[in-house]
Amino acid sequence: MIQPDAPQGASLVYNSDMQSRTSLTCLLLAALTACVPAVSTPPAPTASLGLPTVTQAETATITPELPSPAPPSVDLSPSPTAELLPTEPTMPTLPTLANPTMQATSIPQPETQSGVIQLFTPGPMSQVTSPVHFYGYAVPGYDDKGLIELYGEDGSLLASEILQLNTDYKWAFFSWSLPFDVRGAGELGRLTLSTRDQYGRLTAIQSVHLLLLPDGLEIINPPGSLAERCVIESPEAGKRITGGTVSVSGEMLPFNSLPLIVELVARDGSSLGSQLVSVSPGQEGAYLSFRVDMIYTVTVSTPVLLTVRQSDDRIGGTMYLYSQEIILNP
Repeated sequence: MIQPDAPQGASLVYNSDMQSRTSLTCLLLAALTACVPAVSTPPAPTASLGLPTVTQAETATITPELPSPAPPSVDLSPSPTAELLPTEPTMPTLPTLANPTMQATSIPQPETQSGVIQLFTPGPMSQVTSPVHFYGYAVPGYDDKGLIELYGEDGSLLASEILQLNTDYKWAFFSWSLPFDVRGAGELGRLTLSTRDQYGRLTAIQSVHLLLLPDGLEIINPPGSLAERCVIESPEAGKRITGGTVSVSGEMLPFNSLPLIVELVARDGSSLGSQLVSVSPGQEGAYLSFRVDMIYTVTVSTPVLLTVRQSDDRIGGTMYLYSQEIILNP
């Protein structure tokens, strides 16, 4: 009888134990359930509130920085363009500086009263060695030619060369060198440039005295007067003369005290009359007046070249010559 009761007591004990475990399990589940919302709830608002805050802060920080570098890049690009635009209109004027070029600024241009031939360098009594460098202006002769010659102190020709005098204007610029040989330790020389017309008549001569040296230091003096040394006041160029007498008057800046030679030269080279005109030494650089009546004989209208020249008083030959054409009638 006792054994049937034992299982019942055990059942009660078992049931009581199971109830205790069930209650404990429910308490644990309740505790866990209560803890889960407490843990999971805070991160949700933190994620939803934190992310927008950070994004707005970063956006607010980047947004003002992006426009700030952009305006400088836009402003800097036009500034060099604005600087280049004003300089472009001035560029076409540069070639006009480059034209003289360097020559026009260093060499004076001929004036109205300038001589038919102008030797800018070497000046009178310059000390030169071979080759002698010279330049200047000249009214071209026939076929745009000129002849440069260098004479020694005994009148012998040391060197010569034909110059091509090309120009679209009245005067042609020339620049050249002429080699020569010096006899002894040095000698006086004369550099002469001359032109001729289509008939072979001398139309102009200009000369300068030089000291020719075999070697050593050159001394280049400034040029003498570049104005025309002879001015014929009467008759005018192209004038027709009748009656057998032509009156010539004018002014002369002589090289020396030797007389002037006034001559009428026909196209065949013959002389239709010549006359000496004495000149007295005057003030340095002063023009002297002269006048002469020349008798001629022609049977038909004859063009002639009226020339006025002066010889060299130190070296044989002509120092200077000026000419203009007139017409002689019977």
